[in-house]
Amino acid sequence: MNPFYVTHEELREAAKIFLQDYPEQAKKAIDVAEHAGRNEFRLPYTMVKDSWVHMGTPIDWLHNPTKDLEFTWIFNRHWHMEDVGKAYLLTGREEYVHTFIRHFEEWLAQNAPVQEVPYEEATYFQRPGPWRLLETGLRVQSWIWTYRMVEGSPRISDAFRERFFAALAEHADYLTRYLGSVEINHAIMHMQGLFMIGAFYADHPRSPLWRQLAAERLELCMLRQVGEEGVQSELTTHYHNGSIGMFSTPYLLALKTGYEFPEWYAHKLARMGAFTEAVIRPDGQATPIGDSDWISHGRRPLGLLGAILNDEALLKAGEVSEELLWMFGTDVYLRMKDSQSSFSPATTSRAFEQTGYYFIKSENHHLFFDAAGMGGAHGHADALSIEWMWNGQLVFADPGRYTYEEGEWRRLFKSTHAHNTVTVDGLDQTPYEATQRWGEPVANCETLRWIDNPSFSFIEATHDGYLRLEKPVLHRRWTLVGKDVDLLLIVDWLEGDGERKIEQRFYLHPEALVELGGANIDSAANSGSVASWASVVHPSTGTLVNMHWTTAGGAASGFAATEEAGWISRIYGEKEPNRVLSMGGQANVTAGIACIALPQLDAIGSTDASLESFDLDAERQAISAVYTANGRTVRVTIDRDDVSWTVEG
Repeated sequence: MNPFYVTHEELREAAKIFLQDYPEQAKKAIDVAEHAGRNEFRLPYTMVKDSWVHMGTPIDWLHNPTKDLEFTWIFNRHWHMEDVGKAYLLTGREEYVHTFIRHFEEWLAQNAPVQEVPYEEATYFQRPGPWRLLETGLRVQSWIWTYRMVEGSPRISDAFRERFFAALAEHADYLTRYLGSVEINHAIMHMQGLFMIGAFYADHPRSPLWRQLAAERLELCMLRQVGEEGVQSELTTHYHNGSIGMFSTPYLLALKTGYEFPEWYAHKLARMGAFTEAVIRPDGQATPIGDSDWISHGRRPLGLLGAILNDEALLKAGEVSEELLWMFGTDVYLRMKDSQSSFSPATTSRAFEQTGYYFIKSENHHLFFDAAGMGGAHGHADALSIEWMWNGQLVFADPGRYTYEEGEWRRLFKSTHAHNTVTVDGLDQTPYEATQRWGEPVANCETLRWIDNPSFSFIEATHDGYLRLEKPVLHRRWTLVGKDVDLLLIVDWLEGDGERKIEQRFYLHPEALVELGGANIDSAANSGSVASWASVVHPSTGTLVNMHWTTAGGAASGFAATEEAGWISRIYGEKEPNRVLSMGGQANVTAGIACIALPQLDAIGSTDASLESFDLDAERQAISAVYTANGRTVRVTIDRDDVSWTVEG
């Protein structure tokens, strides 16, 4: 047998470091193994992820006590087996090996290899899904890793080995027989599993075919799914970072077993890492674009990729993790851990102009601007949306994804209404059809201006999602971030004729406290709290953000700023209430909404800070603002041709 990632003896040594460096994860692995022995499972990325579910005796691998289709699919990936293997390495208790063997045997008895299935079912939508290609590719990886962890046990008999390797061959032949589209990330996981079988079961006569087919299709996936800027085609943080792991681990396995990928493959992996680095916020988490979570551990895939590519810059920006320990062994892990310095947030802006993603960064700011396409089923209707963090405090937040289960919550979290952009008549920019299906036409974005210098950053972009309406509207957004004097200016132009309701919306951090004030004209015609300014306080960090609005152009019934209840999700399956600020009203011709957000630390807020003037001209499409703070005066003017920024004092 070839070396694979690391030897069984190296895994035993890794378990000692795992217990020392990751005691909570070690405790969790043993807990999972204990429950697995009782046929109880807690499945991540499902709506019952925090509950132990008993799956029968013997286990019914098709039982689903929820309405969530993901439950059956994830259960049949056998992720729990790796925790069973870790628990054995940590404790030496043979009952964990018995659990692995029993679950493997029960699954085989209930799920014989499928001989003939419709192509669409095999490659994507098979229900309930134990032989969907995605589960097939992931399941064998769980099996192989667990086998390597327990292979020294006396319970691993020759008869079991024969059944185990025969099952791997059956899975490899199935993955070879049905080839999913290389346009979607599922195919990466199919071929990741096939390559792992080919490298692990190297003495099987068909292993050269399995390795060659898997490598060629992984290269096709890389070519089709990852653009020149290194951004995965689904345009979401979660699936981009997941794709890094799916592309890079076969690359590492190929290096270790002598079946190397071409050099261009590694270069593109490095570009994927550059995008992951740009997405990382000052708090070490990653901006949750599309179907992604707030709690994303964006530095972990970067650290693993840095180790795989032997790239010191990526490793420094990333984080040494337990995945690196298991894949490289203790010697490499400890060397990289000792060489890693503390995390230092990037302060240089990054523009991925072909993709349409912009990250404005400075000493105090991290702002993400979305001028990209939908990206497919995992995209959200969030064209021209932003996420803004100032001085380490998340101020304007993306709501996350919450669930994949069809229903009102899935629709809400994917909606335009749930993002920091503008809605027209309360509609989505792209029509929603189902949990992972968008209608036509899909909103397209275009970036018109991008300026980045030491004093400020500015971006202008449009989207055409509302041009499909009977009374078409073009949304144009200007976003300016002040760096030498902190401020954020957002101007939204809604260009078109005909009466419609427009709202500029901002999702706040759940801990934010809001005060509204300064009534607008025609306030009696509006319900709820009416204001032209808002004060947003974050008690835990002492951050204060004063927000001011002004409007111009075809106001049919006065604009008003209001506060309402909203929802955010830090991690899949969990949601919590937050507050949402919006400025909206009726308009019948081209209208503009401008918001200026002025952040400071509440404890040292200067009493002479004031917004001297804030004027919007709809006819010229121009704005001017004068802001004074701490003895310095900022003058900003923007029109369709020019951006002027001056600081006096």
